Amino acid sequence: MAKKSQSPYGQYNFEVLIDGKSVAGFSEVSGIAMQLETVSYREGGVDEYVHQLPDQFAHANLVLQRGLTDDVTFWEWIQDVMSGNVTRKNVTVKVQENYMGPNTWGWQFLGAYPTTWRGPDLIGGRQGGVAIETIELAYKQFNKLSGAPK
Repeated sequence: MAKKSQSPYGQYNFEVLIDGKSVAGFSEVSGIAMQLETVSYREGGVDEYVHQLPDQFAHANLVLQRGLTDDVTFWEWIQDVMSGNVTRKNVTVKVQENYMGPNTWGWQFLGAYPTTWRGPDLIGGRQGGVAIETIELAYKQFNKLSGAPK
């Protein structure tokens, strides 16, 4: 007999934890990227090239997508931010065990807060469509969790 998953988010590939508490599952995660910005510097008397000096690291917003559910954790958080209470939290995204090998691995996003919530496009007459919810989070930095995909 097949072992039943104990995770309530087993239908999703990615489990999301806020401040260590498992709150949601998502089917798509993007925006896990960082880039070293550079500053152009023209040196007097040097016409052959422009110096590119390292500046700061920047990263895109974390984008989470899933089928719309009755879970209101992110909705309440963004409503709180919209009312002026910008509450930064630590958000962890874990790749589910059976998605890409036996190890659970992922990233932790420190000092995150929601910047965007997008609900589904409401189009009548479509059969079998899924209402997709999209949440974007800004954050200070991110770290890779231990473990690695196999």
